[in-house]
Amino acid sequence: MAAQTQLLVMLVSSLAITERLAAQAYDAAPRRLSAEERACDTTRQQSTDTVYAFDQVDEQVKPVYLTIQDMPLRVREVLTGRSLFRFVVEPSGDINRCTIELVEENDPAWTTAVLKELRRARYRPARRDGQTVRQRVYQIFTYNEDGRFLHGR
Repeated sequence: MAAQTQLLVMLVSSLAITERLAAQAYDAAPRRLSAEERACDTTRQQSTDTVYAFDQVDEQVKPVYLTIQDMPLRVREVLTGRSLFRFVVEPSGDINRCTIELVEENDPAWTTAVLKELRRARYRPARRDGQTVRQRVYQIFTYNEDGRFLHGR
């Protein structure tokens, strides 16, 4: 695919926005992602280890850079794309796909493009007391038609 159709999206880790999200009121609940969309293996036993919030760890997870390779034509017509996901990063640095939830979106095509890459993303895991631990993450993905990337606050 041509370089012009590839986007480099900086994953803006907005880990501290948890409280503000809880205070926001949305007109409609975000759509629920199916196990297939999340690539969740429902036959695999889920971990029961503690999941920590951003303020309960010594070192928070660190996001990576991600290339959106197969951006649909419809997304190119969108002025801006914004999707907010919540998920758990395991001590291995992998995302627990079964925990991926869509919190907010402004365009489903953008969300689908991001979700495809998010399922493969890796992070530097959180640390607490010198050990890698599970952490709940809120992650904002944004795109602007002029190529700028918008950063969450």
